[in-house]
Amino acid sequence: MPSNNASSIPESQVLPRAQENPWYIQHFIKLLIGFGLGGGAVAILLPWMLWLLCGMSSGSSDQLRLHLLYVTGGIIAVLTLLQTNWKNQGDRLKIDADIKKNEQDAEKNERDHIRQVHSERRSRYTKAIEQLADEKATVRLGGIYTLVGLVDEWLADDSLEQDEQQKEGQVIINSLCSYIRSPFPLALKAEMFEGDSEPDNYEGDFSKDQAAFHEEQDVRRTIFVEMSKRSSTFTRDAIRTVIDTFPGMWSDFEFDFSRAPIFYPLNAVTIEKGNFSGARFYAGANFVEATFTCYADFRAATFACYADFVMATFTSNANFSAANFTSNANFVAANFTSIADFHETRFTSDADFCWATFTSNADFYRTTFISNADFQGARFTSIASFSKATFTRRVIFCSTTFTQYGPIFAMADSEERKAQFSAGAEPRDYDFSVSSESKPIKCQTATLLGKSFTIPIGTILFDPDSWDKEKQEYTRISEPVQ
Repeated sequence: MPSNNASSIPESQVLPRAQENPWYIQHFIKLLIGFGLGGGAVAILLPWMLWLLCGMSSGSSDQLRLHLLYVTGGIIAVLTLLQTNWKNQGDRLKIDADIKKNEQDAEKNERDHIRQVHSERRSRYTKAIEQLADEKATVRLGGIYTLVGLVDEWLADDSLEQDEQQKEGQVIINSLCSYIRSPFPLALKAEMFEGDSEPDNYEGDFSKDQAAFHEEQDVRRTIFVEMSKRSSTFTRDAIRTVIDTFPGMWSDFEFDFSRAPIFYPLNAVTIEKGNFSGARFYAGANFVEATFTCYADFRAATFACYADFVMATFTSNANFSAANFTSNANFVAANFTSIADFHETRFTSDADFCWATFTSNADFYRTTFISNADFQGARFTSIASFSKATFTRRVIFCSTTFTQYGPIFAMADSEERKAQFSAGAEPRDYDFSVSSESKPIKCQTATLLGKSFTIPIGTILFDPDSWDKEKQEYTRISEPVQ
């Protein structure tokens, strides 16, 4: 094979020279000429010498000459076949080497392309993060949509393993959650901006601040809307109870909204693994028909205005422990399919749980109801504990259903864990007439401040004006109802 072809074979595939050029290739021309001339000479001279010296007939001489030419032609043909076979092997090696080189080049180009795509995404991420700090709301919105799109791109990137996809996406999710948690000073004036008229003696440009407030509401709520679109989807039955849940693209991400200032409605969104612990809700918390498909954490959250969870669905544990509702809390027709934890929660205004459904344990231990507590029509299918809870105003359990266990208002083995009812209310304000299908609430009469109340057995009737700050207890109470 010519040496210029051998140079195209990768170095790792070049054979030793002795193997690259076999002896019959190295001397192919010489052998070809030698066998041709030699065979021809023998074919001419040998029959002639045998005829001359041995008296071979002319016919036999011609036959011998013909056979010698055949042999010579056969040897030349074999040499040609060997040379052709060697050349074909060399061509195959070259083709294989070219294919491998092309594959290597393609892989390299693919790797370079992937690196370029990843680098371009990170560049877009950096630019989008910068946009979130822009003064214009439209620019901030553009940054949010860019970040949301980048998460989708990382999740759809087949060049990465699933855990790498999640890792890249979680970085962006963390940035979006960080924006939600970032302070917004105008949120403190949410009630003013939600009003219909400019308040008197407002410091600053009210119209400008109000516009900025509403713009930021739209920007931050957009993040929740986009998260909701990509979180779990679900189907409801005729009474809008969630009967099936399907994980969405973002269902494996962690969302941390702890200590976030929430001053915008979040109705009809789907929250995945939402952590609102320590969050502060200004100008109302609107979670109407919201669906919490994983653990809903509202521990120590503060609801500075109304809290609206009408027809909200909690498919996993709902933790409102130590939360503070300073205005009305509306859980009408809410559906708690797992543990509902309201222990040490404080309801300063009305707490409305009418027609709510508690499928698992409901814990209201040491919960404080400063105003009306309405559980009319609610349904508890597991343990409902109100031990150590404090009820100051109207308490309604009319038409409530406790299907398996009666509600716990006092622990028989503990003098401390007794629910407390204020004698400052009117006797008619305490209604424990549960539905006919329910386990009963056993009650007896207790008298204080000249009024008789029917309250659950084992609980305490107290005078709200007799609070002892040092002892942290009410000093005037009725005899425990037995």
